[in-house]
Amino acid sequence: MKQDDASSNQCSSNDLISQIIKARGYDAQSLITDLNLLPDETLFANIDKVENRIRTALYANEPLVIFGHDDPDGITSTFILYNFLTSCGYQKHCYYIPNRNLFPHGIQSDFINFVREKGIRLIITVDNGIAAYDGVTQLNAMGCEVIITDHHIVQPDVLPPAYTIMNPQLPECQYPFKQLAGAGVVLMLIRYLSRLWNHPVEPVNYFWTAVGSLADKVPMIGLNKIIVRYVLEHFAEMQDETVNFLLRSYNRLNTQTDIFNFLHNTAHLIANGREADGQHTAMRFLLQSGEAKAQLFEELEHQKYEWESELNRIFKFMDTLATDFVGNWFVYYDDEDVIPYPLLGTAATYIVNKLHIPTLILKNHNGNTVCEGRCSEDFNIMSAFTHCKKHLKQFGGHRQAAGFTMSYNHYDAFLECFNNYLQKNYYPDNSAKISYDAEALVTDLNYDNWRKLEILLPWGQLNPEPTILIRNTSKAEINSCISLDNNGKELPSKEKGDAVVLWKTPNLVKVLSWQPHFKE
Repeated sequence: MKQDDASSNQCSSNDLISQIIKARGYDAQSLITDLNLLPDETLFANIDKVENRIRTALYANEPLVIFGHDDPDGITSTFILYNFLTSCGYQKHCYYIPNRNLFPHGIQSDFINFVREKGIRLIITVDNGIAAYDGVTQLNAMGCEVIITDHHIVQPDVLPPAYTIMNPQLPECQYPFKQLAGAGVVLMLIRYLSRLWNHPVEPVNYFWTAVGSLADKVPMIGLNKIIVRYVLEHFAEMQDETVNFLLRSYNRLNTQTDIFNFLHNTAHLIANGREADGQHTAMRFLLQSGEAKAQLFEELEHQKYEWESELNRIFKFMDTLATDFVGNWFVYYDDEDVIPYPLLGTAATYIVNKLHIPTLILKNHNGNTVCEGRCSEDFNIMSAFTHCKKHLKQFGGHRQAAGFTMSYNHYDAFLECFNNYLQKNYYPDNSAKISYDAEALVTDLNYDNWRKLEILLPWGQLNPEPTILIRNTSKAEINSCISLDNNGKELPSKEKGDAVVLWKTPNLVKVLSWQPHFKE
């Protein structure tokens, strides 16, 4: 990206798109959407062993449980695998979605008791399991075999003693793209099973993979971008009973932006629905039909409305904490129980977006201290947790989003350890100027140019909405053409200056920086 300085030459609106493509280093190949570009699934370590064990169970009609996760990536991962096995004629498979409000993350006593009571001997984890050393050990002691499919960072010294593991993060895994979501890993698994079993993968599986991937905020580059763009370009093929049901309750989809927003809306819907005993309202909604599906949809919509109201309350509270904050990292222990446990990560992300510094949000939950950590690209929060692992009971996640559980009596020692790691490994450049993708007139931020920009969808990590430099403009001039996001930098009423804006939607920009023109 270009840096915000006065030496750049303004370009006409005709090459706005080419400016952005050039600034981001894209070439013709990177803009192609072709499923044939997906790497061979045989490059996944252990995928042959996963296939062999599932095929043996299928032929023997062996009871099997898919152990998922209670976020949209976990729900879509569970649904994709469950639905594929159903289409293959499997009859004795079930699922179990843990409830993070009731139990800590991972394989816990509730699931172990379920497996024991049902007499199940084969477990497949999706979107989790790579940090479940103790849980897998207990299941092994019961005579079970555990297949782990996951995408989270691997901790080689505490690798679970599973029957086998499929995870692109494994050191021995030759699969070239490491940043798949949990649903992406499951999609690659069923593509492999499809090829060996001569059984089709229905196109709608790409839709649900896109929903899970966007919700999990994996980078929208490489394979993730190909999968989501394939959905945007072939949406008419992405139909199943649930998609058709949701479309009846949604505005008409006329553009790729509409479809992209529909994917996000679907993710927001199925983010709700936690229940006890391994059930989940969103999973039941996906699997049901008719009137039962309609009733479950109404329940999810009601929970979504309450969730959004709760988010607004929490964001207002986080604003009070962030106002006038000074420091190179942010930590808040929610001992007043202001933030519900499932929204700790959301609260942490909100602070990172406001302050652009590593953030930890902690609270007491089920007798332990739990934490969600978030950071920008200039830090690795998972490495920080790994450095401080002697103070933690369990931890896992990704470079910019991770969590842990620990005993409260380790809190002070952990903070000291984390701070020491931060001092040695975090070097924020507070003097860096805001970069931008292109320079344009405010009148160039119009619907026609936005439609041209859709070739760059999907927006997300490492492929954000375009940033535009508008020179010699004013608040009134910008407002006359496009709306201003209230969360952006406040502009003076009458001054002229140069603005760098994030073009978020066809009719909305967020001001990132403002350089006034001073009168001589």
